Amino acid sequence: ALGKFGIICIEDLIHEIMTVGPHFKEANNFLWPFKLSAPSGGLKKKRNHYVEGGDAGNREDKINELIRRMN
Repeated sequence: ALGKFGIICIEDLIHEIMTVGPHFKEANNFLWPFKLSAPSGGLKKKRNHYVEGGDAGNREDKINELIRRMN
């Protein structure tokens, strides 16, 4: 579907979106939207940063755990 725009792999798709290339609109529209639910078990301490024991902020490699709880 995106081959006619020179986008033949995931890396090409990511590059087109990150650089807002000439076929950004086609690449962006190709992606299927999704919605996440609230995480099972809820969020604890939303006002505190993740490194301080809360839920806000950058989780780095721990983001997958949160996404699993929200799926």
